[in-house]
Amino acid sequence: MQAVSAALGVVTLALLLAGCGSVPSWPDERSAAAIPALDHGATLSLACSGCHSPAGGAIPSLEHRPAALIRQSLMDYKAEADGTTVMHRMMHGYSEADIDAISTYLARSATP
Repeated sequence: MQAVSAALGVVTLALLLAGCGSVPSWPDERSAAAIPALDHGATLSLACSGCHSPAGGAIPSLEHRPAALIRQSLMDYKAEADGTTVMHRMMHGYSEADIDAISTYLARSATP
């Protein structure tokens, strides 16, 4: 029984080490800069989907909205230093480039 256990341990270790060589490393800053804006916008806009999806209910959906309108609304929330809503707090965490990426993604992903 110990021989089987030792053999399984060696096989498991070999598989683990073989797998480690095939796992991609985390991207560095140069790779992060190469991420297309739409992918970045898609990732950031996931935070919006909980409330602003087509089935969002009382909160307006962001479908069929032009990028400029979405961007202006988000920038207005960001500019209000004393705003107390969830939108104000969220927008303070985004850069202008993030807001551009979100606006572009949402406008392009909307289905007319």
